[in-house]
Amino acid sequence: MWTRKAAFTFTGGIALILIGMMIANNQMMILGLALIAFIVVNSWISGHGDVEVQRTLSADNLYKGDDLYVELLITNRSNRKTQLLEVYDNIPHEMKLRSGLNQMRLNLSPGESARIRYVLRCPLRGHYSIGPVSLRSRNTFNLGVEEMFVDHHSDIVIFPQIKEVEEAFLRSRTPKMYTGATTLRTPGQGSEFYSLREYVAGDPFKNINWKAYARTGELMVNEKCRDAVTDLYLLIDSRDISRIGTVLKNPLEMSTVSAASLAAFFLKRRDSVALGIYGEKLSYLPPDTGDKQYFKILSALAGVTAQGEMPLQAVTNSLSGRFSRGSPVFIISSCEGDGTVPAAVRDLVGRGHEVTVLSPSSIDFERLVSRIPRMSYEVLKLERQNRLTTLVGSGAQVIDWMPDMDLSQALMQVRGY
Repeated sequence: MWTRKAAFTFTGGIALILIGMMIANNQMMILGLALIAFIVVNSWISGHGDVEVQRTLSADNLYKGDDLYVELLITNRSNRKTQLLEVYDNIPHEMKLRSGLNQMRLNLSPGESARIRYVLRCPLRGHYSIGPVSLRSRNTFNLGVEEMFVDHHSDIVIFPQIKEVEEAFLRSRTPKMYTGATTLRTPGQGSEFYSLREYVAGDPFKNINWKAYARTGELMVNEKCRDAVTDLYLLIDSRDISRIGTVLKNPLEMSTVSAASLAAFFLKRRDSVALGIYGEKLSYLPPDTGDKQYFKILSALAGVTAQGEMPLQAVTNSLSGRFSRGSPVFIISSCEGDGTVPAAVRDLVGRGHEVTVLSPSSIDFERLVSRIPRMSYEVLKLERQNRLTTLVGSGAQVIDWMPDMDLSQALMQVRGY
């Protein structure tokens, strides 16, 4: 493709030839032909050669607010110079350039390499892809430009932020007989010492306490404290109404942060965590433990978008058969625009579940983007308090989470609401 300079040069050559023919001036015609010949010959020696691009990231998974370090290696694999080569690495518009530059002008000899280093800040959670790499080659006299893309993408997942949760206030009413974090002062399978007793035929040989045998001359075995695992169920409201507020501050963002923080806390205690996300449709992740479940939950929360109008009652009706008996259920929702929430909570409480509703205040988020008259705000606030009071009357523990309130501070309210 010609540049503006080449177009003006070619047009000038044509003009000189025509004017020279009109006034019978051979020198002017020769000059015009020379300009046209210069453009034609110059176009034959354009090109960027065989360029190889490699991108290296500091990590494939990051948390919201972290920095991503990117290095781009450009190598000329051809036997000729690249001439003037412009390299531009395309980055998602959600990411902000913190330091360095994601573009550079190069002139690489055969086999020569160059590196571009820059740092990106990741202020929003989600699934992103860096790339492709745009290349623009200009010839020696800047008369021709050739553009192309190197289809090289690097996928990255930005997880929600993990906040510190200082206290575990949820416990299952029905412990399970597996190794877990909540120690019960009764003998059974576990890891913490409870007492010694005499050996009985059939006891595992590995449980024999040889020190006690050496001291008493009788076979004694170790009893362990029975451990209990809590099955925790997280239900996240991702309906369209959860987008109210700014890009960084809205009910959905607060919901993902709280869900990720609670999941991290309980999984660290070796409890079992399940995740349900409802909006346009229901997405359910069965309860499990360990790091694998941790990253499954974070990946699911990273891709959540606000859409749909699925009511909570439809979610609980669909999942109630999968809930373990007596396990706590954590509902994270603004409770706006869904009249089925009280009935769903009553149904869960009636089945023996301990229900906690963490409710980000969508009214206060709306004030961040629009002016609400004080009288209207007070009326909406009163209506919201009435809804939360109804949920308390249905048997749930309710937390009214304000935009400027830290998660651990909000969780402490569950005791005094």
